[in-house]
Amino acid sequence: MSGRDENDLRAIRDALVQHQQWLARDPAGRGRRADLSFFDLSRLGLSRITLRGAKLAGASLAGSRLIGADLSDVDLFCADLSRSDLSGASLAGADLRGVRADGATLVKADLRGADLRRGAIAPIEGFRPAGNLDGATTFVGASLSNALMAGCRMSLTDFSGCDLGGADLSGADLSGAVLISANMVDAVLDKACLDGVLLCGARLDERLRHHLERRGVDIDGAGMVGSANRLSDRIDAHMLWIDRAGRAGARLELHRADLRGCCFSNQLLSGAVMRYCGLRGADFSGARLAMADLSYCDLREADFTSADLSGCNLLGANLAGAKLWRTRMRPVDLSGDGTRLWPTNLQGATLTGADLRDVDLSRAILRGADLGACKRNGATLLAMPQTSAAAPARKAAVACAEPA
Repeated sequence: MSGRDENDLRAIRDALVQHQQWLARDPAGRGRRADLSFFDLSRLGLSRITLRGAKLAGASLAGSRLIGADLSDVDLFCADLSRSDLSGASLAGADLRGVRADGATLVKADLRGADLRRGAIAPIEGFRPAGNLDGATTFVGASLSNALMAGCRMSLTDFSGCDLGGADLSGADLSGAVLISANMVDAVLDKACLDGVLLCGARLDERLRHHLERRGVDIDGAGMVGSANRLSDRIDAHMLWIDRAGRAGARLELHRADLRGCCFSNQLLSGAVMRYCGLRGADFSGARLAMADLSYCDLREADFTSADLSGCNLLGANLAGAKLWRTRMRPVDLSGDGTRLWPTNLQGATLTGADLRDVDLSRAILRGADLGACKRNGATLLAMPQTSAAAPARKAAVACAEPA
């Protein structure tokens, strides 16, 4: 169901009221289990509501406020929970197959025993599921810190860039799960199934690192697609694509590729797409990466000395220990008159120990970025614009810029 009118809102309200009566086992028989499958519930305020056992398959709850809500045993098959706030909510035993929960907040949520495996609904008679049509279950960039996820079935689930700090994943099935550039500090993985898990660029504490190494888990590149062969040919095609304004050649597009230690020095890579790639120790010195997409990449110890990262998307990337000396990170003027500026995006990126000497980050997006122990000098500019949205990043930036 797309859009909402007065009739839709009335139907939603009546279904919620009847569901409460159904839960209370209303003796008058007025209660009825809520079936809001394929309904548009986006951006609604439903905090503290009890929807235990309700049917919400294919529904959209994008941007909704469900803080502390009881959604245990709810059918959310192929639903859309992106950017919703489910802090402290209970989704124990819920069916979350095929769910899109990108950017959702599930801090301290209870997902014990939930099913997060793949699942798809084919669109029929005008009903189109709001979740992922390809059957994937995605929590890209979501916040699941301190969540209870013991016993969850999460095989092949995409948690790229997700915050799982302090989460309890004990006994969970994470076989084939994607945890690229995820925060796993203080996470509990006791007796979890980790066959084929992809942890490239994930942030791990020493305890968890040793635990994974003892179990033989490759924390740098297991499961990545080898793409180093013929890479020079693909770069040449990309340069032709730029020179001919897309009329010839082919844009460089790589996803989940193992490119650790590869050399891209002085290459023209503007507009290239290299998402979720393993690029630890790669050499990008002097490279031009304006408007390139390196989101959620493992870029630990990568060398970007004197590179052009203007307008580059580094959302959720792990740049710990990266060499960013004299890197250019200015906004790209899309209109030519300064009315449309595309800034470098470092939102949620990890820059601990990175070399930021002679770098101007004053106009980059730094919201949620980790700038701890970064190297800087008098020419490092980290002051943020005076906007409310930038306040947390500005505070972190100023703290980082103070003399050691």
